[in-house]
Amino acid sequence: MHDDVATNVRSEPFCAGESVALRSLHTFGSRGRAVSFAVAGRVLVDDGDVAVVASPLGAAVRRRAGVGSGPNARLVLPADWDGSYIEDSWFGAPVVRVHPKGAAWSVWRWHDGTQWLPDWYINLELPWVRTSMGFDSQDWTLDVIARRDAEGRWSIRYKDEDELAFYADKGLLSDADGATIERTGEDAAAAVHAGSFPFDADWSQWTPQPNWSAPQMPPGWDAVQ
Repeated sequence: MHDDVATNVRSEPFCAGESVALRSLHTFGSRGRAVSFAVAGRVLVDDGDVAVVASPLGAAVRRRAGVGSGPNARLVLPADWDGSYIEDSWFGAPVVRVHPKGAAWSVWRWHDGTQWLPDWYINLELPWVRTSMGFDSQDWTLDVIARRDAEGRWSIRYKDEDELAFYADKGLLSDADGATIERTGEDAAAAVHAGSFPFDADWSQWTPQPNWSAPQMPPGWDAVQ
């Protein structure tokens, strides 16, 4: 599962306001490396320490099409994908993704136009790589959900453990990769409890604006070198 995601790497940072594509790349059997999922977003910050990308309502989304054989009929096995993509758009509250450079995760939060919603969604993945059209990564299936109560105490739960176990049962996940993913989840949970960045950040600087237009998918978004 731990493919090299670097493709058409860009060294110069994006400017605030630029439209980009966030892509998750995987290997799909005889199809080779391909985009598993892509969502358009607008860059808020891109510097040596952090990348912050927001996807407002209506932002373009591309997801694999096919008949899923995984838990709850999810497309898990490489053969589940028919090679095409469903054209969709981001719905619900705008989401802001914060990726500390070099970290094997990003933190997602949703803003309903008035306030940040309570869940902090920690997406385990390969560190983001800046490309000509945005940022590439590889989603690692397991996610960490954190929530803070009125007294400031954090609670932690995991998401998609069943899907990770399905990968392992089908031989698509080695013991070493599984251990790496689980350890990364533990590290992310530790960062939550320690109040490390971005859990100690002032998120008001990244509040989505209601007048943001919906970014579209850039040309060639599905090309993988």
